[in-house]
Amino acid sequence: MLVLWFSASAAWAAKAATADDTELQRWINTHAQRSNSDELAAARLHVIGDLDGDARNDLAMLYTLRARGQRGERRYLAVFKRQYEREGARGALRYHTHVLVGGSGAAEANRVAILNKTVEVEMLMHRAGDAACCPTRPATRRYRLAPRGLTPVKESAKTRPGTR
Repeated sequence: MLVLWFSASAAWAAKAATADDTELQRWINTHAQRSNSDELAAARLHVIGDLDGDARNDLAMLYTLRARGQRGERRYLAVFKRQYEREGARGALRYHTHVLVGGSGAAEANRVAILNKTVEVEMLMHRAGDAACCPTRPATRRYRLAPRGLTPVKESAKTRPGTR
């Protein structure tokens, strides 16, 4: 026997998720059009978390654009902040900033996370002897949200894994 469960709150959550997806897709389409590129939609990743300490769920997204008529790909990290227009409303996502984090012949960005108001991007970087297509050295880049963009976080020797 198949039982279907449906509630008004589930319908509201689905509608809100659709609005977020629409905003993300609209922004990617605009970026792709400006750079004469197409998105590789299967490579898109996003995570939700609070980036600026306002207790609102912001969004960080990795996405890939491929230039039309060319072989190269570029991987970007974009941040969208949740904006509330009135108390009690869920709020819409609004684009804040983006940064190039990898691409053909450069670093390969594979995962994204939001931890302690920081966006962490897990990557593969090139080692000496690696082919241009195939970086093999694991690395993590961290970014903090700034009023006008993302600021790379410099790590001290004490915070690197495996050091004392």
